[in-house]
Amino acid sequence: MEKILEAIERFKELRGIVVGDLMLDVYSFGTVERISPEAPVPVVRVEHDEFRVGGAANVANNLISFGAEVMVAGLVGEDFEGEMLIDLMESQGIEVEMVEVVKSRSTIVKNRIIARGQQLLRIDWEDLNDRSGKIKKKILENVIIQSQNADFIIIEDYNKGVLDGFMYRTIIASSPAPVFVDPKFEYYSSMKNAFLVKPNFEEFKKATGIKKFRGNFGTSVETFRKKLNIKNLVVTKGEEGMYISNGDEIYHIPSLHKKVFDVTGAGDMVISLLALGMSAGLSLFEASVLATIGAGIEITKLGAQPVTKDELITEVRNQWDRLLKDVIPLKEQG
Repeated sequence: MEKILEAIERFKELRGIVVGDLMLDVYSFGTVERISPEAPVPVVRVEHDEFRVGGAANVANNLISFGAEVMVAGLVGEDFEGEMLIDLMESQGIEVEMVEVVKSRSTIVKNRIIARGQQLLRIDWEDLNDRSGKIKKKILENVIIQSQNADFIIIEDYNKGVLDGFMYRTIIASSPAPVFVDPKFEYYSSMKNAFLVKPNFEEFKKATGIKKFRGNFGTSVETFRKKLNIKNLVVTKGEEGMYISNGDEIYHIPSLHKKVFDVTGAGDMVISLLALGMSAGLSLFEASVLATIGAGIEITKLGAQPVTKDELITEVRNQWDRLLKDVIPLKEQG
């Protein structure tokens, strides 16, 4: 455990880049006192709004919360929401020199309606028309330049148009820093040779084309890792935890089975701690257990909120040994 705590202390020495889809998260908090006479839906009287960084910016915020230095690369629209998002990122210490403002696009906004401590509805404003080819080329060039001084790069893909197969291939091939990928549904063939790829179970099913897995799921994970020559593969399965493989280590790491308040941001926390942990000298296994603990904290919070360093250290001390007892080495299952 001391090795893990020492690695957490080294997070503040790391410098990372997060490239991907930037979003503004809006949380509208209110009360529900009646059902609408127009339709069988609750009427929410909004009392206040909170504005938070979302998407790839939330991953960057996680890294900042643990003490790392972070640059983000992506785009926002030339609008009020884009200006607010840039201001929020700067106020939290995120470096925004690689954020491009695009006249022809609108900033992505996700508005969550909250009442009685629960999310009732999410409203998304998205502009997915790809009219930013030259801007994306500039973003890519800047990422490659800045990668020379980075300890890691996280590609954070929400399938909102910023990333494409060419960007994946170029970043993975050109960056001297290890590339960690949090993918969506496309471009898996472009992720060959990545340092780490972390799909969730639904994304993994689409990538493999397998609708129903039989036998040892770890075998399917290892087969896919070999096929794309990915150094480390992590497949998350929600309440079941995660499956990891790098050829030498093939494990099922269970979740902490805490009371789930809100799963928003759990995947962002996992990729954040995988990148920080392995960049600080932890093995895939050690970083994955740490990420499981971090995600266990995240799901107890409302919305995407950073886990603090102190929270993480406390939970490592409380949960590390117990979690290790439940880990299953899948090679032993045959």
